[in-house]
Amino acid sequence: MKSFSLKGRANKAVLAGLAIGTGGFVMAACGSSGSTASATTATTAAPAPTVVHEYMTILTGGMIKSPGNPIYSPGNLTVPKNSIVDLTITSYDDGTAPLTTGYTQYANAKGLIGGTETIGGTPAASVPNANIAHTFTIPQLGVNMPIPAAATDVSGQPKNTVVVEAQFKVTKAGTYVWHCFAPCGSGSDGMSGVMATSGQMMGNLVVE
Repeated sequence: MKSFSLKGRANKAVLAGLAIGTGGFVMAACGSSGSTASATTATTAAPAPTVVHEYMTILTGGMIKSPGNPIYSPGNLTVPKNSIVDLTITSYDDGTAPLTTGYTQYANAKGLIGGTETIGGTPAASVPNANIAHTFTIPQLGVNMPIPAAATDVSGQPKNTVVVEAQFKVTKAGTYVWHCFAPCGSGSDGMSGVMATSGQMMGNLVVE
């Protein structure tokens, strides 16, 4: 039996076509269907942030039998990472402590979801400096909530509370220090005493 061979110029062209895929021929690997398999990459959606509700109360010095020394209670908060913190601050303090030069930017709400806080349920982007009583400020996160003074009646006694609520997001674990930047403490500049005491007018937000 004669062996089959491809000779001649035409047969060489066929071989060339088989080798490099010319003339409509495409060489396929053994066992392949000749089609190009599309690579699929499994994607996993990032988990939605958890909303955690936290509550703080600003007590007057008179309420804790320490006149002139208001405090936040509790002074420290712990929340999970990748969460949205829904923080409600209820203040009984009717005294004002306008922000001093260099701190007036803290009259504006900053770093909050939606760009605003609510004061008594009404959205607000800032508080007039003359009516500032406190701030809740986390410099590392760029978060700031200005707190206005609670209203008073004609006798000068607190008429009611003021409730400020806002949301902000935390993503990375760590300990973040919050401050009140309104001069509501002791000393000639109002920035001593409770202002410099952790757990009173400053504290920690622990993200785990």
